[in-house]
Order: sequence, then structure tokens, then C-alpha cells
Amino acid sequence: MTDPKNPFVHVLALSYIQIIKVCVLGVTLLPLRLLIALVSLTLATCLAVVGLKGLEKGDIDRMPFVGWRLAVRNSICYILRFMFFCCGFNVKTVGKQASAAEAPILCVAPHSTFFDALAVAVMGAPSVVAKADTSSIPFWGSLIKYTQPVLVHRTDTNSRLNTIKQISERSEGEGWQQVLIFPEGTCTNRSCLITFRLGAFYPGVAVQPVMLKYDNMLDTVTWTWEGIEAWRVIVYSLSQFYVNLTIEFLPPYKPSEEEVKDPKLFAANVRAVMANSLGVGTTDCNYFDYLRIEKSKELVKKVQKLQKKMEIPLLEALSEESGLSMDMGRLGVAKDLSELSVVKELCGGKDDLRNLRLVTKLATEENALETFLTQTFILYNPELGQEKISSESLEDVLMTIVLLTAKEAKEAVVSVTSGEDKLVVKKTDLEEFLLNKKSNYVKVLKCWEGGLTGGLGDLLAMSANLTKEMNRRMEKVAESGSSLLSAGKDVVSDVSATITASRDKVTDVLSSAVTSLHKRTGSKSETSDKKLD
Repeated sequence: MTDPKNPFVHVLALSYIQIIKVCVLGVTLLPLRLLIALVSLTLATCLAVVGLKGLEKGDIDRMPFVGWRLAVRNSICYILRFMFFCCGFNVKTVGKQASAAEAPILCVAPHSTFFDALAVAVMGAPSVVAKADTSSIPFWGSLIKYTQPVLVHRTDTNSRLNTIKQISERSEGEGWQQVLIFPEGTCTNRSCLITFRLGAFYPGVAVQPVMLKYDNMLDTVTWTWEGIEAWRVIVYSLSQFYVNLTIEFLPPYKPSEEEVKDPKLFAANVRAVMANSLGVGTTDCNYFDYLRIEKSKELVKKVQKLQKKMEIPLLEALSEESGLSMDMGRLGVAKDLSELSVVKELCGGKDDLRNLRLVTKLATEENALETFLTQTFILYNPELGQEKISSESLEDVLMTIVLLTAKEAKEAVVSVTSGEDKLVVKKTDLEEFLLNKKSNYVKVLKCWEGGLTGGLGDLLAMSANLTKEMNRRMEKVAESGSSLLSAGKDVVSDVSATITASRDKVTDVLSSAVTSLHKRTGSKSETSDKKLD
């Protein structure tokens, strides 16, 4: 199983049926294949040793092999192809390999396993660009040397320039076989194409894109930084009935004048063509960028756990009004709480909580980059204003928040400083540096977005805070209610008295009216009685 978000992770999950198949074929077919591989590698290595006999160290790079040495190289290729065939590898080629004159450089991707050596044999053992350490590997070391490789010495500060020079000389010289480069420079899980290194593109000559596809139901061949061990890759792959490999040759890519002047553009365009043909995406992150991203996600989870233990939101506890001294009491948790380890991890031994406040702001705002720039220049070196920060403070922030090494942080600060004052960094320069040169650092910052606004810990803290607030308000309402009830009773009493007084007045008026009526009515009756008499 590959992780499309991280091309350097590959996890192989075997079903019960697959485990049974590996066990059965591992006992029956695997030993036979390993024996054939051992015999074939021994024979190929012996031929390589014979072919290299009599050559000094510099002779290998001086001129291309011809005559019997070239015949030996071709024989080694046939032996290796036979070995892979016996080990169950089924190779299919699509398209046609260009000649050295048409495309001096073969650009091969994606590079996902050491089994890609089969593709090198199929293409006639062109000169590979490889680390110098590979030439000392048992069996493979002599075989790699016999391809007349371009070796990269990573401990040599001039190695990069020497490598580019050597590639250029071979691509322009006559009689040399093609130079084969895996431009990704490391193994991935084939879920996307990572940034191409520029060695193949500095010469400014035509390159032929070559794509490797392992079309199998069970991916046992992938070998990445984080995945199964090399011996498991060998055992699982050779315990399959067959392994399919498709080698697809695209037409040679001839650079434009603009691409010749800009190797980075040249590399990006070739990668885009290959990614489009493979049907995968691209990413500009390398392995160490993904390590930082994963580490940043872990820190987010730790801060979320701390938030769960708090009664109020972390941002409120670290408000500007409360200061930023290392006072754990303001967090509302016990000082021996294990979740507080993230505070020490972010703030170190320093007596302030600025780093914790910075990540808290990042985790509660929508735009991580804008928040990072604003808060960094507010929290650190306020005496310099909100547009400048000292180089020392910025190095500390980059190491803690972006998770750079001390060397990387120092190099970043050197790159971002402008003018004569190397001790101060401007906000505009840092923003330009992050957006245009180190956009991968921004991806690390974005891991914090929503960390404390959508997390369970923040919801719990908000719930506790809301409960407290509701209780406080209910008490006020209760107090207000008592006062209102008392006032209501007084009002009712007054109204009742008023009604009583009004009723008495009405009664008096009615009584007077009735008495008057009776008098008038009584006199008329007396007059009528007298007339009757």
C-alpha cells in the first residue's frame, strides 16, 4: 500500500492467501531462484573483473570501451537478463530506445527499487550516474564499474561540478554510450514524481524520458525510506510466480533555447511530460521535507492533547494580557502533567512561552504563512518594530517551528538577509524567501492550520469554558430574578390597593345614585296613592 501524500512510504500488507503462497513458493521456488541468481551474478562479476583487468583508475573514464571489452559488456547484459527471467521477471518494452546521437542522456523514472537494474541491462548497460559507495557493493560493484559510470562523491565539495562536467563531456563526445540517470535521486513508491535533480539537464542536450511500470496485483518490489527491509523485498518478490515490468520509451525531448539557459525549467518540463504519461502527480518535496511535515503533525497532536486537559482554550491562557513568562499555573493543569512535555519541546529551557503562543496562533488561524510572519515579528525583538527580527531569533524560530537543523536554519537566514546588516531580517525578505525559494517550509507551517479549532481537545476546552460561563450567567439571572420577583410583589400590592380604592369609590358612587333614584321613585308613588283615594 502506497501513501499518495508521502511518496517515501510503502507498507506491504499480505492477506492470508498471499502469506500461504509466499510460504509455499518460498520453500520450493525461492531456493532455486536464489541459486540461479548467485551463479549468474558470480559469472557476470568474473567477466567484469576480467574486462577491468589492466585498467588504471582513471582509464575507465578516459575513453569508451571498444572491441572485446565492449563484447564482454554485452555478454554481462545477457547474463543479467537471463537471471531476472529465471527469477520470474517478465519484461515488456513500449516504444524504441533512441541512439546516443539522438539522445545522449536517458532520463529514467520513477525509481522505486533496486530491481530497476534490470532496466539498465535491457538498455545495454549505459553509463549510470550513481553514488561512489555503490562501486564497493559485492557483485554489483564490479558490474557498475563496467558500465563506466559517473560516480558522485558526496563528501567532495567539488563533486557536483565534476559530475556535471563529466556528463557534459560524454554527451558531447563521440563513441560514448548513453548516460543513464534516475533524476529523482532516490527511491519512491511511484505515487508521484518528486523534484528532478538537475544533473541530466545542465548539458542542455536532448534527453529521452524512460518510464518504469511494475504492473502487479501485489507490490512486493518497492523499496522506500519507510517500508519493508531489502531482504523482504527480495524474498517476497522471488516468491511470486512472476513480476511484470514495463519499460516505456518516450520520444527524445529536445530543449528550447530558454530551457538550455534554465536547467530547472528544463527538468520541470520533462517531469511534467513523464507525469502526464504515467497518469500521476508531481511534488516538490523531498524526503526530509516529508519528515518535517510528519514531525509537525505529531506536535499538533501533542498540543491537542494538552488542550484536552485544560479548562480554557490554550489561546486564552496565552493571551497578551497574561504575559509570556514560563508560568504553568496559567494553563490550569498540574505541573507534573505528562502532556506538558510539548511545552518543553517547543520552548526548550528558555523562560518564556513565545514559541507555544506562536504555534497556538498558527493552529487557530486560517492562513498559516500570514500568521507566521505577523506573529513572529510581533513576539520576537519588539524593540525592532513589527517589520524586523534579529537573525538569531529567526534561526531559533526556524529550528523550532519549521523543524530545520541548526545548519539549515543558519543557511536560510544567510540567504534571506539583504543589505549590509546581516544581523537583522526584514519581513518582506522572509516572505519572498518562503514563497519563492522554500515553499516546502510553508507546507510544514500549514500542518498547524485548524489544529485547535477543529480538534476534539479544543472543543472540550470550549465546552468547559462555556459551562462555566453559563453557570456564571445563570447565577446573575437568578439574582436578577429575585429582585424582579420582589419588585413584582410590590407592584402587585400597589395595583391591588389601587383597585380596592377604586372599587370603594365606585361603590360609593353607585350607592349615592341608587339612593337618589329611590327618593325620586318613592315620591311619585305617594302622589299616585293620594289620587286614588
